[in-house]
Amino acid sequence: MFFTSDKLRFFILLLILFFTSSCASQSEYTFTEKNIPLIGVTADVMEYANSTVRPVIASQPKKDKLSLLLKVSEILNDPVTGICKNKIEPGDYIIYDILNKIKLGFLITLKLSTEQKQILKAWHSRYMGENPADVFFAASAGEIIRTKAAFGCSHYARAFIAVAKALGMIDDPKDMRYVISAKSDDYNRAFEKSDKEMTINGHQFVMVRIGSGWIAINTSKSEYTVMPENFSPDDIEPPENIPVRFGAYPDFTFLIRKISSDFSEDCDDNSLSALMNISRSGDSHSPDFRWGKFIMPDDADEL
Repeated sequence: MFFTSDKLRFFILLLILFFTSSCASQSEYTFTEKNIPLIGVTADVMEYANSTVRPVIASQPKKDKLSLLLKVSEILNDPVTGICKNKIEPGDYIIYDILNKIKLGFLITLKLSTEQKQILKAWHSRYMGENPADVFFAASAGEIIRTKAAFGCSHYARAFIAVAKALGMIDDPKDMRYVISAKSDDYNRAFEKSDKEMTINGHQFVMVRIGSGWIAINTSKSEYTVMPENFSPDDIEPPENIPVRFGAYPDFTFLIRKISSDFSEDCDDNSLSALMNISRSGDSHSPDFRWGKFIMPDDADEL
């Protein structure tokens, strides 16, 4: 096809408008900050907490702490009010990284909205340099809320804590903790083979002190489970495996591996390698197995 001069001018104008709008909106997701706290209360967190979450919380008939915290989780998970509006399937990040290396990344972006494309490119540039899988764990609460692109348990747990802090829902910082756990069957397989390279799947969630006891809140599914009466988050050292189960995952038992000291500590799980070390040893810098094989207790149904 040949363009007349008028058609050519019109085509050039369209290109200018496209790239201008693209660059303008791209800047919204271009991260320049360094060393962002993973569970920090940023301006984005405050704005979302006050404009979206607070009005819903204020209108709730049940005002007890647990009910209000569960409502926060529901809001975060909601497809309209939540933080997953721009969610991109986790596998698409990895496929995009592979295709991007051979200049075919556009094949993934074809099915995404303009906003999702910008987020994908921004998160790819920021998090996927050393290990593409780091994008699953490296985003901070502020970035997750800013982009509305949450897709994993660490994203929901961090955002939940940040919003609860922003709204002043927890008086004592030690009454809310970030939790890292490992799937028991994955851990057992890796332990039995002494395999320090095997991927151990797990789950990140939140623990809250309600009265004199502790509640584990599955922030990915807006549910909770009550911890045993004698449980203390400050007493999880190996070799004892402490199991947790949630109704949304009836076939899984999670083994607690690390709990933050208060609601600001992030447990240093911002990369795949760090998380795998924590799954084996409880320490992001140590790959050694510090827990033995988990054996399901006889009263497992009561977990």
